[in-house]
Order: sequence, then structure tokens, then C-alpha cells
Amino acid sequence: MALKSYVLSQDFATPYVVATGMPHNPQQIKVKKFRKGDIVQGELKHANNQPAFVLVQGTLVIPLEVIKELVTKAIIDNDTPPIDVEIVEKETEDVVVKNKKTSAMTLKSSDPKVNYIDSMLIGGLVGLGAMYLVKRQNWIEEFDKKYYLYAGLVGAVAGAYIIYRTRSTKKANDLKLSTKRKKANEE
Repeated sequence: MALKSYVLSQDFATPYVVATGMPHNPQQIKVKKFRKGDIVQGELKHANNQPAFVLVQGTLVIPLEVIKELVTKAIIDNDTPPIDVEIVEKETEDVVVKNKKTSAMTLKSSDPKVNYIDSMLIGGLVGLGAMYLVKRQNWIEEFDKKYYLYAGLVGAVAGAYIIYRTRSTKKANDLKLSTKRKKANEE
């Protein structure tokens, strides 16, 4: 049988046995607690041709009184046209979507915090790479591991400073252009 999703309707604790495999540490009986509203994946087991319990993770038994099957339905708007689907192979049922519009993902962010964090990460990696090169070339006779930390911090600060300077010069240039346009419009 296939695994289905179930939601618990009340709090429940189910026992399970842990076999340690060591003679001085015998088997232990532990309890797994489930909370109301938890969603679990399990297999419905039958006894006398009637559903009896749900087996979760292969060892945990949950009775049907505390669990309900989770039924999901596809949300389809009447306004959106259906997607054209073509089944490529019958055995594996690989699905290819026709005429799907793809959107290009941009890597530039307008959020300044993201730009600063990206520049600090890249600068830190460049600093670490530079210190690795210095160590391999034996340019420093007595090398200490603290130098990696120092190089990473200096690289991160340098990266943030470069972004700060480029953003401030862009703002200054935009301000100069906007004042020139205003003066040209006034004349």
C-alpha cells in the first residue's frame, strides 16, 4: 500500500521499542508524542477486512480514533486556461508542459542590505583566498591561523566599503543629473 497523509485530531502518545544490541543495555520502551494537528505519513492496515490502524514510520501504531485522512484538492481557477500537458513515456509518465512562460531571474537586488551582505561574503572569501595564496607561497615565515580570520574580516569590510562608495557616487551622479534636468526645464 502507498503512504497517505493523515492529520491527528487529538494529542496522542504511542510506544515503541528500541533494541540496543548490547547485553548490558537491554531493550528500551520509549514513547513518541504527537500533537493535535500534526500531519504524518502512514500506511493504513486492515484486520478482518476492515481498517484497523495506521502504521507510521514502519513501527508507530496510531489508532483510527485519533486520526483522520488528509484529503487535498487541486485549486483551479475558472479564469485561467488549462495547461497543455503531453505524456512523454507511458511507463514513467514523464510530463512535459507546453507553452510555459519562463521568467528570467535577476541577480541584482534593489535592497541595500542584500547588496552589503553579498559584498561582505564575497570580500571575505577573496580575503581568505588571498591568505591561502600567501601561505602556499611562503611569503610569511611564521604563519598563524589567526591570519585567516584577519584576512576574512578585512576582505568583508573592504567589500562593504566598495559597495558604500559605489552607491554614494551613483546617488551623487543621479542627483547631479536631476538638477541639470531641472535647470534645463526651467530655461
